Amino acid sequence: MTDTNHISAPTGIPATQQEQPIPLTPPAPQPGSPAGSAARSGPMLVSNKSFVVTWLFALLLGIFAVDRFYLGKVGTGLLKLFTFGGLGVWVLVDLILVLTGAQRDKQGRTLAGYDQNKKIAWIVSAVVIALSMLISGVNAAANPTDATSAAVAPVAAADSAEMTEPKAVETTAPEAAPVEETKAPEPVAPAVPAEYSSALVKATSYSKNMNMSKSGLYGQLTSEYGERFSPEAAQYGVDNVQADWNANALAKAKSYQENMAMSPESIREQLTSEYGEQFTAEEADFAIQHLND
Repeated sequence: MTDTNHISAPTGIPATQQEQPIPLTPPAPQPGSPAGSAARSGPMLVSNKSFVVTWLFALLLGIFAVDRFYLGKVGTGLLKLFTFGGLGVWVLVDLILVLTGAQRDKQGRTLAGYDQNKKIAWIVSAVVIALSMLISGVNAAANPTDATSAAVAPVAAADSAEMTEPKAVETTAPEAAPVEETKAPEPVAPAVPAEYSSALVKATSYSKNMNMSKSGLYGQLTSEYGERFSPEAAQYGVDNVQADWNANALAKAKSYQENMAMSPESIREQLTSEYGEQFTAEEADFAIQHLND
């Protein structure tokens, strides 16, 4: 019986022209193929920074850039802090980045626990933002009325004085006697310009809602990135706002102590710094003395 498993190659045929065995191993994936790309790309690295902590910092303390400090991004954190969170825009952008999972730590790694907690984070964030907008709308509706009344009061008083002031009555003397000259009435003080009244309304709102200092108010009212009032209108608003600067300094100090756990000396420096709150030394001393009241 003939063995068909081992058939020798015909003699006399060159080796290069003989039949070659078919390889059983599949070819390796090419560099441009999807399999080659998947082999090169490793698993996404996960950071030791918590998604929940970063989200809470971005939602509640984003104006102080605590979320960026927590992720190790100190440079952009300082810039965000000194610009008041990009006047609120930067705070909203960072919150959206965290909620969509696009935020990374300093090494570019994804935050731990995103998939498990993203749903509740979206719901809570929507509720908090809705409540904030509602409260802001109520304050905006109430504050302009009070501030406008305070601004119009001096004008109303001047108009009332003009109406009640007795006018000089010219009397004609007998033909032989000379007519006495009467003094012209003093001009009535002009009404407060609309820009001045608007600056006062804004100053009142910033003082009540953000507990700003007098210098901080003036800078915000005149800043090209803020309200952009004229220096005269901003000075009128700052001079006529009904504010307790000591109380504002104390409110800011307690906010730094509760939200950022800062020491009294660090709080004092932040309150008086020209890059910080810009309170006077006396106002900062009052805040530190009553910090634990």
